[in-house]
Amino acid sequence: MEQLLNQLDQNLKELYRKAVDADALLDELAQQGQAKHQAIFPADSLFRVSSPRFLPYLSETAEQVASIRLTQQFNTATLELVVKQLQLLHKTLLEFRTALSR
Repeated sequence: MEQLLNQLDQNLKELYRKAVDADALLDELAQQGQAKHQAIFPADSLFRVSSPRFLPYLSETAEQVASIRLTQQFNTATLELVVKQLQLLHKTLLEFRTALSR
C-alpha cells in the first residue's frame, strides 16, 4: 500500500509544477482579455470542484490521496477515481501546453 501511495504522491508532485505554470499562463491570457472560460473541466467531469484554473482540481485529487494515507484504507472505486483524475489532469495539461506552443 505504501508503494501505491508513493506513486500517487509522485504523480501529484509532477502535476503540481505543471499546474502552477499553466495557471500562470492562464492568468496572463486573462489579463490580455483571453481565457474567458468558466471551468477547465465540464460540470459532469470526474471532479466536484469547478474552476477556471488547474490547481483546485489538483488540490481535490491531493485531498483524496491524503485521506487514503490518513485512514490507510481505500476502496477500489476511490482508487480508480483518483487514478482517472490524475490521468485527466496529465492529459489536459499536455494538451494545453501543446495548444499554446502552436
